[in-house]
Amino acid sequence: MFELNLNLAQEIDKAQTFDLIIVGGGPAGLTAGLYAARYKLNVLLIEKSFISGGQLTGMETIENYPGFSEPVLGQKLAQDMEEQAKKFGLKTLNAFVDSLDLQKEVKEVTVGDDIYKAKAILITTGTSSGKLGIKHESEFTGRGISYCATCDGPLYPNKKVLVIGGGNTAVKEAIFLAKYAREVIIIHSGENLTAAAPVLEKLQAETKIKVVLNSNVKAIDFSEMNNKKFIIEDSSNKHTETIEADGMFIFVGTTPNTKLVEGKLELEKGYIKTDCSLQTDIPGVYAAGDVIVKELRQVATAVGDGALVAYKINKYLSKL
Repeated sequence: MFELNLNLAQEIDKAQTFDLIIVGGGPAGLTAGLYAARYKLNVLLIEKSFISGGQLTGMETIENYPGFSEPVLGQKLAQDMEEQAKKFGLKTLNAFVDSLDLQKEVKEVTVGDDIYKAKAILITTGTSSGKLGIKHESEFTGRGISYCATCDGPLYPNKKVLVIGGGNTAVKEAIFLAKYAREVIIIHSGENLTAAAPVLEKLQAETKIKVVLNSNVKAIDFSEMNNKKFIIEDSSNKHTETIEADGMFIFVGTTPNTKLVEGKLELEKGYIKTDCSLQTDIPGVYAAGDVIVKELRQVATAVGDGALVAYKINKYLSKL
């Protein structure tokens, strides 16, 4: 059985100037850290969560990552990526970055009362789960509303749960939840589910999953925590019905984690704009992975970004 090993604190010399500081420890950041460390660069990766991996840590399994004939555990893949990078010398720090000073020749990253300096900065902060935007959604997150089936699915044994969304993630997570729940209802705003054909084939084999189309969650009533109510509206006729369930899992897209660089880097619809070298509009400041403007966001593309950007950063630093 896979056991998750938490990071042990590394001794970081705050007085030094790193060649590169990576902000964000998902697949792009970990891959960039691996490659940059192999180039013998002095690299520090800062990840806000207590474990690295980004959205990998919320995935039960990944079925389309090259090199694995069987589905690979998301957390296991993240841990292997980090351990491999550390073997080549990557330093890691689990902490929240408060601010960035990107205009100076030597960039500064503020973490609490500490300032870390580097000749180059790489932003790989990824994305976060999209929200429905309904009243009380944030209030009851973790108390009946979740964005991670792998994290919270085991909390609903023999329960009834709703899954909001119709794409690959929503359907795959619904299938995962069916291992625990007695009934799963997928609610999707469109006329058809948009998940890929192989995912839909697996859905058809699930007898505990029901699909409701052309519908949206308009409100929730958690006044009685043991009797949670979800008000669902039919988009075709505006009729509403109340569904009683034990919890709701939301998978309605993602939002880029770019608050840290708002007003500092050029953004497009919230995503960081980069050139073909993955450099931003500020020399020495790069971005990679799901947080940048791109057409496809997958673990494999994030890994590719990480390899490319480390190569480009190494070339940039060699010219300084």
